[in-house]
Amino acid sequence: MLVRRVILWVVMASFALLALPCAPLSSAQAQATLRLATLVIDVWPEYDRPATVLVIYRGQFAPGAPIPEQIKVRIPASAGEPFAVASPQPGSEGAPVNQWTELIAQKKVTTTHNGDWIEVTFTPLSRSFNIEFYDKISAVTFDRRYTLTWPGDLSTDAVTLNLREPFGATNFQSTPPLPLGVTDEEGLVAHQLDVGALAAGKSFVFSISYHREDKRTSAEALQLVTPVPTPKPAALPVAKEATPWLLIAALGVGLILIIGGVVWYLRSQQAQTFRPYQPPSLRKGRRSVRTSRAPRSRPRPAATLTVEETETATGFCTQCGKLLQPDDAFCSRCGTRVKGK
Repeated sequence: MLVRRVILWVVMASFALLALPCAPLSSAQAQATLRLATLVIDVWPEYDRPATVLVIYRGQFAPGAPIPEQIKVRIPASAGEPFAVASPQPGSEGAPVNQWTELIAQKKVTTTHNGDWIEVTFTPLSRSFNIEFYDKISAVTFDRRYTLTWPGDLSTDAVTLNLREPFGATNFQSTPPLPLGVTDEEGLVAHQLDVGALAAGKSFVFSISYHREDKRTSAEALQLVTPVPTPKPAALPVAKEATPWLLIAALGVGLILIIGGVVWYLRSQQAQTFRPYQPPSLRKGRRSVRTSRAPRSRPRPAATLTVEETETATGFCTQCGKLLQPDDAFCSRCGTRVKGK
């Protein structure tokens, strides 16, 4: 009985061992199996943004290695979201970086906050990729300090660090020490450090300190044409569908305004039309007479005359306007003397 149990355990253990290679790898195990041929870390303090450090991770898998389905790289949480994640199309690895496909713009990048890190997860289009982010720099008056940690998310056969001193920096120091720098094509002092191979989980810490009183960025001070190393492609304009009803409404309002203006003009012209003076007409048996000789300060009462009086009248009183008869020496109404009598 005991022999049978031992044989059964041996058979089950053998099946378990045979099934292990066929079991699918977890995401952490798959990440651990990834290995970069080269990793270049660019550190550019105060390059095109004040009080920040531009950091670029440029990774490349070996030419014969398969393109990974997913990559996870951590960046400092103080940097926030990555500025750019780019990868060239297959077969275009030699194209300029500004022609690579921006994965953030295509919503092919996810970020997760995890303690002191931001996990950037994406699927590269080919064996090369770039990750760019801006991290905060510590500043006390004119003294600057910054520390970058590569957390060792991927095994790498060769790690290289490139640093460009900011314009106008003095007393520049680093840990580990950098080789002697040379002035590059943009006028900045550049250093290159060969770090060597790094295994997965093996971190690399790099610190710098310097003194700088110039508040301008290096790109601003040197008037660099292209301050951003990996510019994002400009968004294409989206054509909007025409809205005919808006055009029709605008035309209708315009037509109403024009018609209203024409009507107003015609009415104003009619109101200003000259009408000649019409003298008072004779009425049957009597008429109303108004003379302009009487002073305006003293209104005259209207005179109502018969036809016979009107026919024999010789004039009007200059004071009250009463009709005068031929034999009147004084006005019968106000007593004013008639001139010439």
